[in-house]
Amino acid sequence: MTASQVLNWQQSADQDRCLLAAGTARSLHPRAAMQLRVLSGRAWVTLDDGPHGWREESGDLLLHAGQSLNVAPGRHAVIEAVGHEALQYQWRRPQAAVAACRQLAGAASGVCPA
Repeated sequence: MTASQVLNWQQSADQDRCLLAAGTARSLHPRAAMQLRVLSGRAWVTLDDGPHGWREESGDLLLHAGQSLNVAPGRHAVIEAVGHEALQYQWRRPQAAVAACRQLAGAASGVCPA
């Protein structure tokens, strides 16, 4: 993977939706607790244990549309668009994700995946 592929991503004007072209990757270093939510496509996510080295919580995950992952501050996550389609995802603080879900689903239902 080349540096231009890693940098080939864009954040759209409508809030916090990000797009990665197929086969490209993005490195994320959150300073606050964040949530990665896959909107479309598939994401290969590699996590390390932040400044403390590698531990059992480190590793690789495959996320599909509708799935999300909370990433703690200080951890390093690398996400890659898997397959032939682009990856559309959200990267935001968990409370913002829950608030947006409740707004879409209706405050009365309160059914929102993490």
